Amino acid sequence: MPESYGYIGFVVATYWFISITLVFVNKTLLSGWESLDAPMFVTWYQCLVTVVACYAIRTVARMFPGRFSFPSLGLDPHVIKQVLPLSVVFISMITMNNLCLKYVTVSFYYVGRSLST
Repeated sequence: MPESYGYIGFVVATYWFISITLVFVNKTLLSGWESLDAPMFVTWYQCLVTVVACYAIRTVARMFPGRFSFPSLGLDPHVIKQVLPLSVVFISMITMNNLCLKYVTVSFYYVGRSLST
């Protein structure tokens, strides 16, 4: 049981690190000294990297089935119809987060994010 607490702590700490790092990277890209005026492109690129990472993890899970597990990535039209509204909301959320980061400070962004979720 204590090992599972350590694993859960590791997963949460990793999530926090990646989340905070991604916010600062997006802020730097969108309003840094060489501002990239393309919040939609940044959103698209992040979604593309996520899809590529999922396929890479699936490939590794197939190569080492005893050590890793990852669900199959089949395309079922019934499931697509059910998941599509959530996907649209998620992509809209990422887009709005990137637009917000372009115009406000990171501290204000985190206050707004904490109050809205």
